[in-house]
Amino acid sequence: MKIYFLSSTPCALTINGAYFGVSDLFDRHAELSLKDNVFVQFTPENALPIGFFLTENIRFSPPEGCDVYLLSGAIAIYAHDFPKKCAPLTIITQARFEKSLLTVFQQGSVQFSLETEKNFFVATLPPSFEKCELEKRSDFYFLRSPTQLAIYTQSGECIFLENVLEYETKETELSAILPLSDSKRRQADCKWELTEDGAKLTQFTLQQVDCENANAELLPYAFFESILIGADYAQMLSDELQPSAEKMKEYLGEYESVVFTENPNRLGLVKKKAERLFEVSYYTVSVENGKITDVSP
Repeated sequence: MKIYFLSSTPCALTINGAYFGVSDLFDRHAELSLKDNVFVQFTPENALPIGFFLTENIRFSPPEGCDVYLLSGAIAIYAHDFPKKCAPLTIITQARFEKSLLTVFQQGSVQFSLETEKNFFVATLPPSFEKCELEKRSDFYFLRSPTQLAIYTQSGECIFLENVLEYETKETELSAILPLSDSKRRQADCKWELTEDGAKLTQFTLQQVDCENANAELLPYAFFESILIGADYAQMLSDELQPSAEKMKEYLGEYESVVFTENPNRLGLVKKKAERLFEVSYYTVSVENGKITDVSP
Protein backbone atom coordinates (compact mmCIF):
# COMPACT_ATOMS: atom_id res chain seq x y z
CA MET A 1 0.00 0.00 0.00
CA LYS A 2 1.14 3.54 -0.72
CA ILE A 3 1.80 5.43 2.54
CA TYR A 4 2.33 9.20 2.46
CA PHE A 5 4.42 10.85 5.18
CA LEU A 6 4.04 14.53 6.11
CA SER A 7 5.04 16.62 9.12
CA SER A 8 4.39 20.13 10.39
CA THR A 9 8.13 20.75 10.77
CA PRO A 10 11.10 19.19 8.92
CA CYS A 11 11.91 15.76 10.39
CA ALA A 12 14.33 12.94 9.80
CA LEU A 13 12.03 10.09 8.78
CA THR A 14 13.16 6.56 9.56
CA ILE A 15 11.46 3.25 8.76
CA ASN A 16 12.65 0.25 10.79
CA GLY A 17 15.65 2.35 11.78
CA ALA A 18 16.72 3.09 8.18
CA TYR A 19 16.89 6.73 7.12
CA PHE A 20 14.16 7.41 4.54
CA GLY A 21 14.68 11.15 4.02
CA VAL A 22 13.32 14.45 5.34
CA SER A 23 9.58 14.82 5.87
CA ASP A 24 7.77 18.16 5.76
CA LEU A 25 4.55 19.48 4.19
CA PHE A 26 5.50 18.06 0.78
CA ASP A 27 4.02 14.58 0.52
CA ARG A 28 6.54 11.73 0.17
CA HIS A 29 5.48 8.12 -0.01
CA ALA A 30 6.64 4.54 0.23
CA GLU A 31 5.07 1.21 -0.71
CA LEU A 32 4.58 -0.63 2.59
CA SER A 33 2.44 -3.48 3.87
CA LEU A 34 0.46 -2.84 7.05
CA LYS A 35 0.97 -6.52 7.90
CA ASP A 36 4.75 -6.09 8.26
CA ASN A 37 4.44 -3.96 11.44
CA VAL A 38 7.30 -1.65 10.45
CA PHE A 39 8.37 1.00 12.96
CA VAL A 40 8.06 4.60 11.74
CA GLN A 41 9.68 7.56 13.47
CA PHE A 42 9.54 11.31 12.79
CA THR A 43 12.47 13.10 14.48
CA PRO A 44 12.37 16.94 14.48
CA GLU A 45 15.30 19.18 15.34
CA ASN A 46 14.04 20.86 18.51
CA ALA A 47 11.48 18.43 19.93
CA LEU A 48 11.10 14.80 20.89
CA PRO A 49 10.29 12.29 18.13
CA ILE A 50 6.99 10.61 17.33
CA GLY A 51 7.32 6.87 16.74
CA PHE A 52 4.82 4.07 16.20
CA PHE A 53 4.33 0.66 14.63
CA LEU A 54 2.52 0.85 11.31
CA THR A 55 -0.25 -1.75 11.52
CA GLU A 56 -3.79 -2.34 10.28
CA ASN A 57 -4.98 -0.51 13.40
CA ILE A 58 -3.97 2.82 11.85
CA ARG A 59 -7.20 2.73 9.82
CA PHE A 60 -9.15 3.08 13.07
CA SER A 61 -6.85 4.63 15.69
CA PRO A 62 -4.26 7.25 14.64
CA PRO A 63 -0.92 7.29 16.50
CA GLU A 64 -0.55 9.93 19.20
CA GLY A 65 0.52 13.25 17.71
CA CYS A 66 -0.64 12.35 14.19
CA ASP A 67 -3.62 12.89 11.91
CA VAL A 68 -4.45 10.04 9.52
CA TYR A 69 -6.19 10.47 6.17
CA LEU A 70 -7.71 7.46 4.41
CA LEU A 71 -7.28 8.01 0.68
CA SER A 72 -8.28 5.96 -2.34
CA GLY A 73 -5.88 3.01 -2.14
CA ALA A 74 -3.47 4.89 0.15
CA ILE A 75 -3.01 6.38 3.60
CA ALA A 76 -1.52 9.76 4.55
CA ILE A 77 0.06 10.29 7.98
CA TYR A 78 0.59 13.86 9.17
CA ALA A 79 2.79 14.20 12.29
CA HIS A 80 2.39 17.53 14.06
CA ASP A 81 2.03 17.33 17.85
CA PHE A 82 5.63 16.65 18.85
CA PRO A 83 6.44 16.36 22.58
CA LYS A 84 8.57 19.31 23.63
CA LYS A 85 12.00 19.13 25.22
CA CYS A 86 12.49 20.79 28.57
CA ALA A 87 13.78 24.31 27.99
CA PRO A 88 14.01 27.63 29.87
CA LEU A 89 11.25 30.18 29.40
CA THR A 90 12.05 32.76 26.72
CA ILE A 91 9.94 35.85 25.99
CA ILE A 92 9.40 36.27 22.22
CA THR A 93 7.30 39.45 22.34
CA GLN A 94 5.06 41.27 24.77
CA ALA A 95 2.57 44.14 24.54
CA ARG A 96 0.04 45.88 26.76
CA PHE A 97 -3.27 47.13 25.37
CA GLU A 98 -5.30 49.13 27.89
CA LYS A 99 -5.72 46.72 30.84
CA SER A 100 -4.63 43.55 29.02
CA LEU A 101 -1.10 42.12 28.88
CA LEU A 102 -0.25 39.88 25.90
CA THR A 103 2.85 37.70 25.90
CA VAL A 104 4.19 35.23 23.36
CA PHE A 105 6.84 33.04 24.95
CA GLN A 106 8.60 29.74 24.42
CA GLN A 107 9.14 26.99 26.95
CA GLY A 108 9.43 23.91 24.81
CA SER A 109 6.41 24.86 22.70
CA VAL A 110 5.49 28.40 21.65
CA GLN A 111 2.71 29.74 23.86
CA PHE A 112 0.49 32.78 24.10
CA SER A 113 -0.73 34.23 27.39
CA LEU A 114 -3.45 36.85 27.86
CA GLU A 115 -3.76 38.51 31.25
CA THR A 116 -6.72 40.76 32.05
CA GLU A 117 -8.08 42.27 35.26
CA LYS A 118 -10.30 39.24 35.83
CA ASN A 119 -8.71 36.28 34.04
CA PHE A 120 -5.54 34.66 32.75
CA PHE A 121 -5.40 32.49 29.61
CA VAL A 122 -2.61 30.39 28.05
CA ALA A 123 -2.70 28.72 24.63
CA THR A 124 -0.18 26.78 22.54
CA LEU A 125 0.78 28.26 19.16
CA PRO A 126 2.27 26.62 16.05
CA PRO A 127 6.09 26.72 15.71
CA SER A 128 5.93 29.55 13.13
CA PHE A 129 5.15 31.98 15.99
CA GLU A 130 8.75 31.75 17.21
CA LYS A 131 8.81 35.09 15.40
CA CYS A 132 5.70 37.10 16.16
CA GLU A 133 4.15 40.56 16.14
CA LEU A 134 1.22 41.63 18.34
CA GLU A 135 -1.46 44.23 17.67
CA LYS A 136 -5.01 45.07 18.66
CA ARG A 137 -7.63 45.72 15.98
CA SER A 138 -11.16 46.57 16.98
CA ASP A 139 -11.93 44.23 19.91
CA PHE A 140 -9.55 41.48 18.77
CA TYR A 141 -5.89 40.62 19.30
CA PHE A 142 -3.87 39.79 16.17
CA LEU A 143 -0.78 37.57 16.34
CA ARG A 144 1.25 37.58 13.13
CA SER A 145 4.07 35.15 12.33
CA PRO A 146 6.04 35.14 9.06
CA THR A 147 3.52 32.67 7.58
CA GLN A 148 0.42 32.56 9.81
CA LEU A 149 -2.19 34.78 11.42
CA ALA A 150 -3.97 34.03 14.70
CA ILE A 151 -6.84 36.10 16.11
CA TYR A 152 -7.99 35.97 19.73
CA THR A 153 -10.94 37.55 21.46
CA GLN A 154 -10.64 39.50 24.69
CA SER A 155 -11.93 36.42 26.51
CA GLY A 156 -9.01 34.33 25.27
CA GLU A 157 -10.78 32.39 22.50
CA CYS A 158 -8.89 31.70 19.26
CA ILE A 159 -11.34 32.40 16.43
CA PHE A 160 -8.91 32.33 13.49
CA LEU A 161 -5.66 30.51 12.66
CA GLU A 162 -4.58 30.19 9.04
CA ASN A 163 -1.60 30.40 6.71
CA VAL A 164 -1.84 33.93 5.31
CA LEU A 165 0.07 35.79 2.60
CA GLU A 166 -1.44 39.19 3.38
CA TYR A 167 -4.45 40.61 5.20
CA GLU A 168 -6.32 43.77 6.13
CA THR A 169 -9.24 44.65 8.36
CA LYS A 170 -12.14 47.09 8.27
CA GLU A 171 -13.94 47.26 11.60
CA THR A 172 -14.95 43.61 12.21
CA GLU A 173 -14.33 42.40 8.63
CA LEU A 174 -11.12 40.52 7.84
CA SER A 175 -9.84 40.22 4.26
CA ALA A 176 -6.93 37.87 3.60
CA ILE A 177 -5.17 35.99 0.82
CA LEU A 178 -4.48 32.35 1.73
CA PRO A 179 -2.03 30.07 -0.09
CA LEU A 180 -3.41 26.73 -1.22
CA SER A 181 -1.07 23.75 -1.11
CA ASP A 182 -0.84 22.56 -4.68
CA SER A 183 1.53 22.71 -7.62
CA LYS A 184 -0.35 25.41 -9.55
CA ARG A 185 0.16 28.10 -6.89
CA ARG A 186 -3.53 28.64 -6.30
CA GLN A 187 -4.60 31.24 -3.75
CA ALA A 188 -7.86 32.09 -2.03
CA ASP A 189 -8.94 35.71 -1.57
CA CYS A 190 -11.36 35.51 1.38
CA LYS A 191 -13.40 37.63 3.76
CA TRP A 192 -14.62 36.83 7.27
CA GLU A 193 -16.93 38.53 9.73
CA LEU A 194 -15.27 38.52 13.16
CA THR A 195 -17.43 38.06 16.25
CA GLU A 196 -16.89 36.82 19.80
CA ASP A 197 -18.32 33.47 18.65
CA GLY A 198 -15.89 32.98 15.79
CA ALA A 199 -14.84 34.01 12.29
CA LYS A 200 -17.56 33.39 9.69
CA LEU A 201 -16.34 33.01 6.10
CA THR A 202 -18.55 35.29 4.00
CA GLN A 203 -16.78 35.45 0.65
CA PHE A 204 -14.00 33.78 -1.27
CA THR A 205 -12.47 34.09 -4.72
CA LEU A 206 -9.98 31.58 -6.08
CA GLN A 207 -6.91 32.77 -7.93
CA GLN A 208 -4.54 30.72 -10.05
CA VAL A 209 -1.18 32.01 -11.17
CA ASP A 210 0.10 29.44 -13.65
CA CYS A 211 -2.80 28.66 -15.95
CA GLU A 212 -4.39 30.45 -18.90
CA ASN A 213 -7.70 28.65 -18.26
CA ALA A 214 -7.73 29.46 -14.54
CA ASN A 215 -11.44 30.24 -14.25
CA ALA A 216 -12.49 26.96 -15.88
CA GLU A 217 -10.09 24.92 -13.75
CA LEU A 218 -11.20 26.59 -10.52
CA LEU A 219 -14.93 26.13 -11.06
CA PRO A 220 -15.12 22.61 -9.52
CA TYR A 221 -13.21 23.76 -6.42
CA ALA A 222 -15.37 26.87 -6.09
CA PHE A 223 -18.47 24.67 -6.32
CA PHE A 224 -17.45 22.43 -3.40
CA GLU A 225 -16.22 25.37 -1.32
CA SER A 226 -19.50 27.22 -1.90
CA ILE A 227 -21.47 24.27 -0.54
CA LEU A 228 -19.10 24.07 2.44
CA ILE A 229 -19.57 27.69 3.54
CA GLY A 230 -23.23 27.98 2.57
CA ALA A 231 -22.70 30.29 -0.41
CA ASP A 232 -24.80 30.29 -3.60
CA TYR A 233 -23.58 27.30 -5.65
CA ALA A 234 -26.72 26.84 -7.79
CA GLN A 235 -25.51 29.52 -10.20
CA MET A 236 -22.62 27.21 -11.18
CA LEU A 237 -24.93 24.41 -12.31
CA SER A 238 -26.27 23.79 -15.79
CA ASP A 239 -29.97 24.14 -16.52
CA GLU A 240 -30.32 20.35 -16.40
CA LEU A 241 -28.87 20.19 -12.87
CA GLN A 242 -30.82 23.14 -11.47
CA PRO A 243 -33.72 20.94 -10.21
CA SER A 244 -31.17 18.88 -8.23
CA ALA A 245 -29.40 21.87 -6.66
CA GLU A 246 -31.00 21.53 -3.23
CA LYS A 247 -30.11 17.83 -3.07
CA MET A 248 -26.39 18.39 -3.70
CA LYS A 249 -25.51 18.90 -0.01
CA GLU A 250 -27.24 15.65 0.96
CA TYR A 251 -25.61 13.83 -1.96
CA LEU A 252 -22.08 14.90 -0.97
CA GLY A 253 -22.55 14.58 2.79
CA GLU A 254 -20.76 16.51 5.53
CA TYR A 255 -17.13 17.45 4.86
CA GLU A 256 -14.55 19.73 6.42
CA SER A 257 -12.34 20.84 3.52
CA VAL A 258 -11.59 20.38 -0.18
CA VAL A 259 -8.29 19.12 -1.59
CA PHE A 260 -6.89 19.18 -5.12
CA THR A 261 -5.69 16.25 -7.18
CA GLU A 262 -3.61 16.24 -10.37
CA ASN A 263 -6.90 16.50 -12.30
CA PRO A 264 -8.53 19.91 -11.65
CA ASN A 265 -11.96 18.37 -12.28
CA ARG A 266 -11.46 15.66 -9.66
CA LEU A 267 -11.31 16.81 -6.06
CA GLY A 268 -11.28 15.21 -2.63
CA LEU A 269 -13.70 16.03 0.17
CA VAL A 270 -12.17 15.53 3.62
CA LYS A 271 -14.70 13.89 5.95
CA LYS A 272 -14.09 13.35 9.66
CA LYS A 273 -14.55 9.76 10.87
CA ALA A 274 -13.17 10.11 14.40
CA GLU A 275 -10.75 12.23 16.41
CA ARG A 276 -7.64 12.78 14.22
CA LEU A 277 -9.00 10.33 11.64
CA PHE A 278 -10.29 11.49 8.26
CA GLU A 279 -11.46 9.89 5.05
CA VAL A 280 -11.12 11.56 1.65
CA SER A 281 -13.96 10.94 -0.81
CA TYR A 282 -13.27 11.83 -4.43
CA TYR A 283 -15.70 13.35 -6.93
CA THR A 284 -15.32 14.19 -10.62
CA VAL A 285 -17.01 17.30 -11.98
CA SER A 286 -17.95 17.64 -15.65
CA VAL A 287 -17.99 21.18 -17.05
CA GLU A 288 -19.44 22.45 -20.32
CA ASN A 289 -19.74 26.08 -21.41
CA GLY A 290 -18.73 27.33 -17.99
CA LYS A 291 -21.40 25.35 -16.13
CA ILE A 292 -21.29 22.09 -14.15
CA THR A 293 -23.16 19.31 -15.92
CA ASP A 294 -22.39 16.33 -13.67
CA VAL A 295 -20.91 15.43 -10.27
CA SER A 296 -19.98 11.77 -9.84
CA PRO A 297 -17.77 9.61 -7.54
